[in-house]
Amino acid sequence: MTALQQDSNPTVESARTALRGRMVVSVRNLSINSHGRSLPLRLYTPAGQGPFAVLMFFHGGGWVTGDLDTHDGFCRHMCEWAGCAVVAVDYARPPEHVFPAAVDDCCAATQWVAEQGQSLGLDTSRMAVAGGGSGGGLAAVICQWAREQAGPPIMFQLLLYPLLDCLAQNASHTEFAEGFGLTGKMLEWYINHYVPEGGSRDDPRLSPLRHPDLWGLPPALVITSGLDVLRDEGREYVRRLTEADVPVQHNEYSSMPHGFINYPADFDDARQALLLCAQALHKHLRH
Repeated sequence: MTALQQDSNPTVESARTALRGRMVVSVRNLSINSHGRSLPLRLYTPAGQGPFAVLMFFHGGGWVTGDLDTHDGFCRHMCEWAGCAVVAVDYARPPEHVFPAAVDDCCAATQWVAEQGQSLGLDTSRMAVAGGGSGGGLAAVICQWAREQAGPPIMFQLLLYPLLDCLAQNASHTEFAEGFGLTGKMLEWYINHYVPEGGSRDDPRLSPLRHPDLWGLPPALVITSGLDVLRDEGREYVRRLTEADVPVQHNEYSSMPHGFINYPADFDDARQALLLCAQALHKHLRH
């Protein structure tokens, strides 16, 4: 409940103050070095007194088309509603930079925030990762990398209709190959741009569902779309996380297409999913 809702007789100034108190205080564009390249980051800082827990966000768009602006709304919602800072990563995109450039950039950004985040008012002992589609796959990869390298202590992973297996041949790939937004041909186009000729699609850094062991990964919220070519690999990742004794919550929105959470003005399910994400982040990142 907001301060305005609690005030039965607000003044104009108190209403304005209540609104300002719920908004993102600052948005800063940063740049770090990653493998000899300049890597842009965008830091969203919420209202209140830090240091703030931090969410590393990796955009979707099939590695090729997304950027910091295409997913700005989601980052602002998480910052405001979950009360955490958000660091969005503008990883190098194909065809100019092919696999594993995006993975390398996401690892570099996560490591940099873990080491330098305190100077930005961040509580680096409370970190989470999130992403949608290809960004969801990157978030899963970062969790596996952090575990194997004894890297940053990631407390939670938020995977939105993630792309987890570039060799998947399952029912949802056939059933929703056409007519539901992300088509089978589009997915193959993305993968062909990202994976260099002769590259192995079963590399866990590309297809984290194919990692042989998912033990010890952070708790997860996995959101899948019922009308999505990627639906079944999301379901399978949930099954394997559960088998590995990783705490996982799975919410499937049966009537939604891929990417629906980016359209809260159009879908009630998108608004509900945004709220669910914020609640999960708040729960897992609180002191």
